[in-house]
Formats: sequence, structure tokens, C-alpha cells
Amino acid sequence: MQDDKIEAWKFFRNAAVRDMTVPESVTCIEHHAFYDCKTLKQICFAGKPEKIENSAFTKCWALPEITLPDGLKEIPEEIFYDCFSLRKAEVPDSTEQIRDRAFCRCASLAEFRFPDSLKSIGNSAFERCTGLKEIVLSQHVAEIGSRAFAGCWNLNSARLPAEIQKIHKWAFSDCWCLETVNLPESLTELGEGAFINCVSLRQIRIPANLHEIPKNTFLGCAGLTQMHIPEHVQKVHAQAFSCCTQLKKLAIHDTTECGGSGLFDHIRLLHLYRQGCHVRIEISEEKNADETLLFRFWSEKDLARRKIFFRQMKNPAYKIPLAVLMSVTLKTDDTIFRNYIHENFKDVSKFLIQNHDEDNMGKLLQLET
Repeated sequence: MQDDKIEAWKFFRNAAVRDMTVPESVTCIEHHAFYDCKTLKQICFAGKPEKIENSAFTKCWALPEITLPDGLKEIPEEIFYDCFSLRKAEVPDSTEQIRDRAFCRCASLAEFRFPDSLKSIGNSAFERCTGLKEIVLSQHVAEIGSRAFAGCWNLNSARLPAEIQKIHKWAFSDCWCLETVNLPESLTELGEGAFINCVSLRQIRIPANLHEIPKNTFLGCAGLTQMHIPEHVQKVHAQAFSCCTQLKKLAIHDTTECGGSGLFDHIRLLHLYRQGCHVRIEISEEKNADETLLFRFWSEKDLARRKIFFRQMKNPAYKIPLAVLMSVTLKTDDTIFRNYIHENFKDVSKFLIQNHDEDNMGKLLQLET
């Protein structure tokens, strides 16, 4: 060991290393310096090393806690990867970045404070840290990497900062106990499958600057009971809400493009909005061809194809409200929807009255006069 550094692989699988005090003269701990030291139980820093390189303490299985020295600006890649006995980790207030897989597979990690200086969290940084129950991110964190908290099975609360802009794909996937998470207005990018299989998630609000809901975003979120997709959301991608078995109520605007299947799966109450008009549709318990047609009708922008799907529908509980909605909003000479209303005026009226749809009832009466 040189006076100013601990060299790479210096103590690789050294079973004699149990307690280590890093001398004050050491300014750098090189990569893999203590890699696979399974008997290392304590490490102290007499000074303040300027740099600790990647994988320095990977697979130190017996290490129960660590306090990193002041002055470090980044926590390097895989520094504590697979340190499954690590219960507590203190990082300095100077930390700006936590790199990829820094604490990945630290299954016992239960005490961790995110410093105020932190700006980004790398890919899989805390993946499978099953001891974490709550995370409170500092206000300057702008980006959460792919799978950053994936598989944190006991995580039940995630408080995100007001400045966050990007949450990458699968960031919170398989967080089975996650019940609450806030998506701040600053968020502009949400990755594919960000909350996949978060089965305990009860509700989520889509922020104003988020214009797309990617593929598989909430797939398997069985605890979601209702969802409102705001008008500013331009597109919902395939299977965004697939397998959300308790999702009974969905509100969606006609301006939102539906990019694939899985949106209406398991939904029993559908609120549709088109150019300021609203209808409420109750979907039958048994899935049938009409539900597929309903999805295709709503996703399709071409009027000619909409007419085809409309004609093919048989269930009046779907067909009547769509006819009202199209008639009072379409600026066209086409009469298919208006004719349907005239032919089924009593059924249409009954349906709107039963559903307390006063706005469309008034518009219906105007169409008849």
C-alpha cells in the first residue's frame, strides 16, 4: 500500500481483514480495493480521501454500516454492491451523484438519508434494497435512473422533489408495498414500466407537464381503483393500465391518443370526454366484442372507420351514449349518429336520465326540436 492510495485489488478476498482504518495520508481508494472481503466488519477513515473508485467494497458481506468521508461528490458505481448485511449508510452532504448499482442488492439497508446536494440517482442504484421502507429525496434531485428502486419490496412511501424532471424506465417496478407516490408538476418524462407491479398503489395524479403515459407504466397495479387522464396527456401507450384488476373507473379525453390494447381491460365505469361533452358508460362484467369495438371506436380518428365500428356494436349501453356524444360535437353533415338518436329516442332519454347526464339530456332535447 502506497502512502497516498490503496491500490486496486489490494485486499481482494483477504480473509484476514476484519477492521480497517484508512490512514489520513490516503487520498484515493482504487477500484476493487476491498472486493469480496467477506470478513470485513468495520472501516473507518482517519482522513478525507478525495476519491473512491468503483466496486471498492463490493461483496463485503459482513459490513453492517459505513460512514463515508466528507468531500466526496459522487458515490461510485457498485461501491457497496451485494453488501447484504449493510444496515446503515451515511453519505456526505457534498454528494451530488449516486452512480449505477452503488447500493444494489443491499438487502438489509434500512437507514439512508439522501443529502440536500444530491442531483441524480443512477441506474439500479438501490435495486432490491428490500429493507427500505420510505424514501425522501432532496429537493435538487432532477433524475432517477432506470430500475433505481426496482424490487424494493417493503418500500411503502416515496416522496419526490419539486425539481424532478425524469423518472426512467422501471424505476419503481416491483415495489409491492408502495402505496403513495407524488408526481411533481416539474416531471416531463416518465419511462416505460416505471410503476409496473406496484400492487399496493391506490392512486396517482398525472402532472401538468407530462404529455405521454408510456407502455406498461402502471401494468399490474392491482390496487388502482380509478384513474383520470387529463386533457394535456397527448398519448397513452399500449398496456399502460393492463392487469389493473381493480380499476373500475377511468376518465379520458377524446384528444388523448390511445396507442394500443390494455387500456379498457377490467374497467367497469368509463367516463369519456369529447370537445367539452361528457358521457358515462357502464361496461358489462363479461368482456365481449363490444368492448373491443368501443376501444377501437374511441382510438380511431377517421370518421369513416368510426362509423364502421359504431354499426358493429350491439350493446345499446355503449352505443347510445356514443351516439349522443358524436351528435352534439361533430361538425359534419353525416347523419349516422343523429339518425340513431331519432330512432332510439326513448332509450337514449332513459339512459341519460338514469345516469343523471343533465348536460347531454339538454343537448338531446335540442336535437329533437
